[in-house]
Amino acid sequence: MRNLMKGFFRLCGEKSIRIKQSIIFGFIDGLFESFPFLAVFYLFHRLGILNWEVTLLTLTDVLIITGIFLIGVVGRWIMKYFVYTFQSVASYDAVATARLSIGDHLKLAPMGYFTSHSIGNTVTTLTDDLHYIEQNSANILEKTINGCINVFVLMIGVSIFNWKIGIVFLIGSILSLVIISFMQSASLKTATISKEFQNQANNKVIEYLRGLSVYKLYPESKNTSKEMMNVFQRLRDSSYNMEKSFIGKSMMFLLVERCVCGLIMILTGIFVLQNSMSIENAVIMFVAVFIIYKPLENLGSMTGMIRMMEISLNRIENMQEVPIMKGGNKSSCDYRIELENVSFKYEDDQLDVIHDLSLTIPANSLTAIVGASGCGKTTLTRLIARFWDCTSGSVKIGGVNVKDIDIEELYSYFSIVFQNVFLFNDTIENNIKFGNPNATHEEVVACAKKACCHEFIEQLPNKYETIVGENGGTLSGGEKQRISIARAILKDAPIILLDEATSSVDPENEWLLQQAINELVKGKTVIMIAHKMKTIMNADQIVVMDKGKIHGLGTHEELLGTDAIYTKFWNARKNASEWQI
Repeated sequence: MRNLMKGFFRLCGEKSIRIKQSIIFGFIDGLFESFPFLAVFYLFHRLGILNWEVTLLTLTDVLIITGIFLIGVVGRWIMKYFVYTFQSVASYDAVATARLSIGDHLKLAPMGYFTSHSIGNTVTTLTDDLHYIEQNSANILEKTINGCINVFVLMIGVSIFNWKIGIVFLIGSILSLVIISFMQSASLKTATISKEFQNQANNKVIEYLRGLSVYKLYPESKNTSKEMMNVFQRLRDSSYNMEKSFIGKSMMFLLVERCVCGLIMILTGIFVLQNSMSIENAVIMFVAVFIIYKPLENLGSMTGMIRMMEISLNRIENMQEVPIMKGGNKSSCDYRIELENVSFKYEDDQLDVIHDLSLTIPANSLTAIVGASGCGKTTLTRLIARFWDCTSGSVKIGGVNVKDIDIEELYSYFSIVFQNVFLFNDTIENNIKFGNPNATHEEVVACAKKACCHEFIEQLPNKYETIVGENGGTLSGGEKQRISIARAILKDAPIILLDEATSSVDPENEWLLQQAINELVKGKTVIMIAHKMKTIMNADQIVVMDKGKIHGLGTHEELLGTDAIYTKFWNARKNASEWQI
């Protein structure tokens, strides 16, 4: 419980004052909750029932009883309003802020984090875990803290009337808290396992939806269905085991509570018969019996939820503590790129993907990178853009180490056109404006024309307001590529990274894409992973890569015939271009 309080207050930050205020109002609400009992007690007292006599009520008595009752009802209504208002405002604001801050935080995380951590785990944390905290934490904290306070206050009050019964209450409360502590300890393992299987289930669902087209083509494959069934069965079993771990201890908790209540009632009766307790005090004891353990019952019933929330908070904090790439406050005066003795390997790999690579890319030049699949071409461009940090060596832009440049400023230097384009489920205009959110519609149209996509956009029913669907699902591959190029043109960054942007499109789209790329790269420093003969021939320098190293460097004329890998690559491309049906 203490971990939940600390974690939730850390999550709320400045908003935690609202949660503390809601706890105070909740405590006052608990005091108002006792007013109807006071009204009944006063009624019995004035009627003389407590003294085995019956008298008529006066108008003053009726007004006092009614006033006490109304004060309790109105007071509770007002306090509940403040409790729920402060809880809701603090919880929703804190979780909304947490989602945005985690998003900003992950934006600065190295790409290696996403290759070594499942998307399902991230999605679960940002949705299920935060939603669970948002809906339950503030309310449970308020009820638990005020419940414990109320038990303590009532115990003191009972002890004032009769210290013997107060001791019985104290022993019963201690036993109840011990059992609740055992319940929380027992739930730690089962709740952790249940949460892990929930993550596995989310991962499997995401994998299934991503590969749905493959599953349709290969219906005879049953492995995935069996795996999904096994994951969901494990999730079901873990949830059942978590609930089952509470049953015995919950029954023990209720048994202790009922025994203590029964003992108190018996003792109260004995004390009345011995004339050592008045009827009025006996009535108070009977009322206390029914309300004093209610907060502890609530705490016991919420044990599983508390444990799950603690696990969710731990997962949220772990995501907030993901190591990020920090920058300095330096700027670059030009866009010459230098790589000095750069080596890089992925977290789980033993061998370097890039090994001791040195390269200078002049500003306002076109550098083509060629090589066999898996030789490190894409990794090299990602290191230049600092999607990852190199294991050793340095990457510099304008003589400044990329690690010393502010991250936001560094990313402003780059426009990247990936082989696999990502578009947001938004309008075409907003997808293009992602390169410059402040751009006008006229500027968007101008960039679309340069990217050779204005014509097909105008043929769509809603033109630039057309929703492209998830990941641009309503557009062809070539259309998506041209929109991504329009986005890059609008950003107008000084360094352009092209990752085989025309590798998987038809000839017509390839020609249009090439025209768009020609507009994009004017006056820029361009690094292009290339396989097209014309692009390679026109490059200012060609980098031939093999097994993470530079095998050859020079122009087309310099490399052809002198570099074996490049010559083989060139002849293969030339033969492929001559082949026809």
